[in-house]
Amino acid sequence: MFETSCFGRLLKLRKIKLASQLVHQLLMRSMKTKKEEAWFKIGNKRARFGLQEFVLVTGLNATSSENVEMSGGADCRIVKDHFKKSGGKIMKGDVYEAFKRCKRNQTDKYKLGLIIILAYVLLATEENTLIELWWFELVDDLDLFDKFPWGKMSYDYTIRIVKRDMGDKLRNSLKEGESRCRYSLHGFPLAIMIWAFEAIPNLGKKFAKKYCDGIPRMLGWEQPKRLTSSDVVTVLKSKELEVMSTLIPTEVELQEVYWKELTPCVQEEDTDSEDSKGDDTEHGGEPSHSFHQHSPRVSEPPPVRHDHNIADVVRMEMEKLEERLLGVISKRLDRMEYKIDSLVEMAAVGRFHSTTGAYDSPMHNTTNVPVSPPEVIIKEKAGDGEELAGGEKSAEDENVGNETEFVEKGMSGDFCTPEKLEEDENKSTKVVGDIVQIESTGFDIPKGRGRRTKRKARPLCSPFTDPTKRRKLSDLDVYDPYREVDPSKVDDLNKWMEAASTSDLVPLHHCDVEAKTLLDLLNKDGWLTGEIVNEALYHIRDRALKFPNLFQQDCCILDCYFCQFVQSAHGEWQIHAQSPMKEEFKFSKSLLKYVDGSIPELGKCWKDCRYLYAPCCAIGSHWFAVKIDLEDRTIFIFDSLKSHVRKAELEAFMKPLQVVIPMLMKLHVKCDDSYSTEKFKFVKMKEVPQQHNGSDCGIFTIKYIEFLQANMDVCAIQPEYIPMWRKKLAAELLAWHFEP
Repeated sequence: MFETSCFGRLLKLRKIKLASQLVHQLLMRSMKTKKEEAWFKIGNKRARFGLQEFVLVTGLNATSSENVEMSGGADCRIVKDHFKKSGGKIMKGDVYEAFKRCKRNQTDKYKLGLIIILAYVLLATEENTLIELWWFELVDDLDLFDKFPWGKMSYDYTIRIVKRDMGDKLRNSLKEGESRCRYSLHGFPLAIMIWAFEAIPNLGKKFAKKYCDGIPRMLGWEQPKRLTSSDVVTVLKSKELEVMSTLIPTEVELQEVYWKELTPCVQEEDTDSEDSKGDDTEHGGEPSHSFHQHSPRVSEPPPVRHDHNIADVVRMEMEKLEERLLGVISKRLDRMEYKIDSLVEMAAVGRFHSTTGAYDSPMHNTTNVPVSPPEVIIKEKAGDGEELAGGEKSAEDENVGNETEFVEKGMSGDFCTPEKLEEDENKSTKVVGDIVQIESTGFDIPKGRGRRTKRKARPLCSPFTDPTKRRKLSDLDVYDPYREVDPSKVDDLNKWMEAASTSDLVPLHHCDVEAKTLLDLLNKDGWLTGEIVNEALYHIRDRALKFPNLFQQDCCILDCYFCQFVQSAHGEWQIHAQSPMKEEFKFSKSLLKYVDGSIPELGKCWKDCRYLYAPCCAIGSHWFAVKIDLEDRTIFIFDSLKSHVRKAELEAFMKPLQVVIPMLMKLHVKCDDSYSTEKFKFVKMKEVPQQHNGSDCGIFTIKYIEFLQANMDVCAIQPEYIPMWRKKLAAELLAWHFEP
């Protein structure tokens, strides 16, 4: 019952203790500001703890309160039944004692439990503090209680405590490096601690552990040990400390109800803000931004100034999407023009004979055009009846030669720089045997309509995605997972590793990831993030389309967000089932896009599939693969560390898949009233290869799905091959190309 309440997420908190010394060190670095938010100066950088950060961390409702009378309550039923001798004055301890005494009426016990959560967690105060009586009147109507913005009330109280002018008092009480001032932390200080882990990544890496299913973010952290003040100071005084001035919501968080309901009022930047010591330095320049390197999110928004509101974030996301669409359109146009140029060139020599390598993607098809030897004179009828022979060309032929030259340059492995294009502008092509040579012509390329100078598509502008360096494999009858990785890709990977810095961004197909994420893939003890898993599964889908004879075509490979959408839909369905309104339940549009194949990219409509393959991340840090047989109504689990997830945890994790998938099949695939919505059964496969460490679950999950799609026995996945597969995966991700 408590799980469905507004405080239900608190049940999912991991083992975490409030590090009061960490909050204390932040308070000593607090800054004065007139805004209803807290600012901290860490080193020479500033970080904000505002309403948006509070909501991202806690996931609590922070909308404005309406139609709630915050007075009275002395005559409500709960007060009369459980606090008869209170005289209208009820302390925190009294509520706890009443909670323990209440055994017969479970509904009242549940309501008293909600009051305890408020008094001891969200609005924590001293033990002898009086409880607001209107809380009891409100909790007697559970619907109103759940809709009330307790998050906003908790934030307001917490920020009021944090903004107390304590900085000078704490610093003046320092003796021998320690503060002798004693005080209590009221409100919700745990939210400040978790915010610090997010905003100061070095703190999170040093003192806590981050899991990948942290939505809201307080559910993704584990910190069972208490901290000492000296340990915290050492980190905060580090010269290379990274500080995020604000927390930016991810694409997944933007879809959460608590964020959609939030209407933050962003005030103008207070340029006169100063720290509690009297530092009058104004906020100058762009604040420093960085994102936690272990974040599981597929892509992070670009850095923004701390005074940007949600409209600015949405605008930048739209600009980013527009840039990607323009890139796709340009790539398609370049592909079309390249094919036209190839046809024109083949028509010029009078022969059509194309050979395409197994490694050539639709964008990188290379056509070998056999041409006549130089002594053979090609004669054509000119428009005025004269014949052109040898090296003589018409103006149109000169244009064709020049455009061919740009295609050849586009296929090279060099960067496409303005200087290089300018240097090679006045060149034409000369055909010698089967080789195309580029020579200087000494005249400018004609300009005008229909004579656009081609620019390279994005993949051709990268030193790691040169299609001319890929080896070509022919006569492929079976998928070989043990084939040695392409040496040219290994060379590119080694060159990148020599120059890579952990803070660099590496462009992958879906998103840019930090270099450390890719380096962790190469590390034998490195854990794979959601970005890496999603990228690998995209290329597996892409490869299956190019080689339909090698891989299953009656299946759909999903991404790591699918299970999250299913779990969210299951929670909404449970709430709907308990509602007195009998309206038809509707799934979210995002989940329906999985069903029709719109997402993930290169997905398939479930109507054309028998099997669904998906990666799952259980208890926040462990990957395993599932194979969903839509005809046999069975979910098969392939887990490389079977003892890691307890039976009860696994059953709770699988229940949303068992319930939601048959409902989706009935409503949007079969569309048949006779189709049963009875739960799918799940089977945990016993005879599957097991990992020998605690970090290979991600690569095992990818390989399980890869082998299943290729109709191969998963027992062939052995731990001794994992280092080789890690290196091969890194090289192929960097090259945007998977070998068959």
